[in-house]
Amino acid sequence: MNDDNSGTSKVRKRRVIFIPGYDLRRPETVFSQLTEELARFLKLRSVSGSFSGLRPGAGSGGSSVDWTGEIAWPEGVVTTRFSLLGWRDLGKRDFGRPLWAVIAGAVRTFVLFAMAGGYSERLRTNWMNGLFFLYPMFALLVFLVASIVPALAFPFILPGTGLVHAALSVAAGLAWMILLYQVTRLVERWTYVWYLIHDWYSIGRLARNEDPQMTARIAEFAERIIGMATECEPDEEVVLVAHSSGTFVLLYTLQEVLKRVPDFGAAQGRVTVLTMGSAFAYVGGFGAQRGFGAAVASLAQAAHLDWTDVYAPHDILCCGKTTPVATYAPWLARHVQEPRRFSVRVPDRMTAGLYRHLRFRFFKLHFCYFLASERADLFDFYRLTLGPLPAARQLGRWEKSLP
Repeated sequence: MNDDNSGTSKVRKRRVIFIPGYDLRRPETVFSQLTEELARFLKLRSVSGSFSGLRPGAGSGGSSVDWTGEIAWPEGVVTTRFSLLGWRDLGKRDFGRPLWAVIAGAVRTFVLFAMAGGYSERLRTNWMNGLFFLYPMFALLVFLVASIVPALAFPFILPGTGLVHAALSVAAGLAWMILLYQVTRLVERWTYVWYLIHDWYSIGRLARNEDPQMTARIAEFAERIIGMATECEPDEEVVLVAHSSGTFVLLYTLQEVLKRVPDFGAAQGRVTVLTMGSAFAYVGGFGAQRGFGAAVASLAQAAHLDWTDVYAPHDILCCGKTTPVATYAPWLARHVQEPRRFSVRVPDRMTAGLYRHLRFRFFKLHFCYFLASERADLFDFYRLTLGPLPAARQLGRWEKSLP
């Protein structure tokens, strides 16, 4: 990718559009955590600034918000308008299903992923990421065995015969299963098993074109991005950012954007696209030919979009070692470049104490991209979105500074 999309000028105004992952947290909570980390960034860099003006964003579901950020740099003040395009409401929809539907949907999802070769591809490409892919499937298997086997034993344990005995055995079995389920819910904050099961169900439906509500939300996101880009001032840089499951949602969205506006980004000269902690293999593992490959190809061929994918090798939830074009759009591999790709270098951008704390807390570590960097020469979300350098040039500098 081209390292410079804005000549040599400094940025004074920026429009950042952010699509989060499969995250049930309220957008106000996300904003609060970003604000806390921004304060640390300002202290580290000895500059002044703030986030302000949080307000509900337009669109369906009540999951989107807008706010403004500003930092006073020695080069001048940079003002950024942020828009979070949310789909939290669609995640909550999945959690509202009865347990039998959750289990049936999970079994179908995991079987389809295995049949498509998704697990074997992950284990070959990145075994730690592959083991994480297997985790919810094996956790569900353990839950089913622990639920069913004792229940099957109750007819032999409980005294009596006849219909009363049968009814008591069934009731005891159901009571055991419900009790075990409640225990798993109590430890969910540490295991994330049911969260991942719902997440996989959501991903599988999108990958197989079985979720019309999510497809409609993606089309809505596309219209909103086009509208926001059109309304930008001539000197306002546009940056599109996504994290985790939001990365493949962004790719599907940009495919819709480019269908509507084939030269999208031309008005700005070039638009920066950043995917962080990408989850491409989750959706691509169901078969890129179902639509995800076309989405990757659409972005890779876009003349006015500058794509960067950042990852952390320590983030086992992330599929960052995957080259998206070669993997999901191989027919294009000889004709277009892969996105600019580099590691955010987790151990080097945080204190030793914080790294020790997060090293094996994999779900918290997955959000490391939003932590302010201790070192100014490494990737930093706040310098990228609120800094004076054009985003693509800043990303290019970070890439070149790596050994």
